[in-house]
Amino acid sequence: MKVIPHSISPHFFLRKPLAATLYTSLHPSDPPSTTNHSFPQPTMIELIKSIHAHTDKAWSVAPHQTLPLLASASSDKTSRIYKLSESQNFPQVATLADTHKRSVRAVSFKPQLLSLESDFIDLPALASGSFDATISIWGIEEPEEMDMIEEGTYEDEEGAVVNKEVELLTSPSNEWNLMALIEGHENEVKAVAWNWSGRYLASCSRDKTVWIWETDPETLEEFECVSVLSDHDQDIKHIVFHPLHNLLASSSYDDTIRLYNQDDDDDDWSCVAILNGHQGTVWCSAFEHPRAASAVDGRTRLVSASDDSTVRVWSSTSAVEVSKSGNTLPSSIKHGSADMEWVLDLTLPPVHKFAVYSVSWSNTSGRIASVGADGQIAVYKESADGWQVESTFQGAHGVHEINCVAWCKLASGEEILSTCGDDGHVNLWRL
Repeated sequence: MKVIPHSISPHFFLRKPLAATLYTSLHPSDPPSTTNHSFPQPTMIELIKSIHAHTDKAWSVAPHQTLPLLASASSDKTSRIYKLSESQNFPQVATLADTHKRSVRAVSFKPQLLSLESDFIDLPALASGSFDATISIWGIEEPEEMDMIEEGTYEDEEGAVVNKEVELLTSPSNEWNLMALIEGHENEVKAVAWNWSGRYLASCSRDKTVWIWETDPETLEEFECVSVLSDHDQDIKHIVFHPLHNLLASSSYDDTIRLYNQDDDDDDWSCVAILNGHQGTVWCSAFEHPRAASAVDGRTRLVSASDDSTVRVWSSTSAVEVSKSGNTLPSSIKHGSADMEWVLDLTLPPVHKFAVYSVSWSNTSGRIASVGADGQIAVYKESADGWQVESTFQGAHGVHEINCVAWCKLASGEEILSTCGDDGHVNLWRL
């Protein structure tokens, strides 16, 4: 692992704008918006499970791409991993502690690796970014029982079909070990994200930079910084990779979103677009998956959430086209450093009264979920008539703000929502 010396200078950190911190509760009788919009009758959002995961604020939740695992990050300096099995009552798989000196702000699972080797086993691994300016990488060793099990499934006591390999890889008996501790940023790490292949890990920070780290996705033994992106004028709040292409979006306190693409010739990363329009901090963004129900060939879309209380959808037709076939690897065609043309498609129907901190775009159904300082969950669905509010839930974490939302799947394959908030809880929701 390459370690770059750095020094951390003393500073004061304001988590959220004062207007957001003054918010304490939202009365259940308040209307979703003062704007005159006619919404369809919302569908119900049902709480499946509320997990008291942390002893302090929970900042982030992130699901594994293929395994029924959900990770969380907290101000209590830990990350925790839960198994998304309703029949097993969502057991805790691991507590990742005693590594970071300050809050863990973000978590991200390494994506599933593809291999033609029949005996290849893709072991889960997690990156955790912390306010102590470091990133920790965690993983498990191959379970000893893996060599002894036969491929296939079985039925549990309730008749649910269980995959033997998945059951071993998500077992609470697995020991999660610290594999690497990455240093380089001068200030708090705000977010971490893997690219589609697991070869690149991106991190962003209050130091106004995005770092791209290269590694061997099978061993994760060494992380080398291959690019430092310093185009933003202010604190960078969030980063996300396109699901099937080396296209990175960064969201910032400077009210903009920047898009970066890998160059053709030297594998460096260049800014190819700047999205302006939000009237406040952009807290989060998420790409539409090319294989989602809402996707259209030749079009790339991004949803963003801001301190201005809006959720906006942007699109580009100059992005790389990728196949919708699940057996096809992403296209190798790149744009180089040429600019991409992006336009603001629309602002989603207003629901939130205060800052929107997190958005998530479903990889399957194509629905968008948003959460924020007003304690609401909002779910939007696209139809022939455009985007509509499908459902809302007020006070989803009591009087507390909601910091993150993520679509995920139960072990049964059912799509659900996960949220986390200032109450330290991780809540799971059925729509």
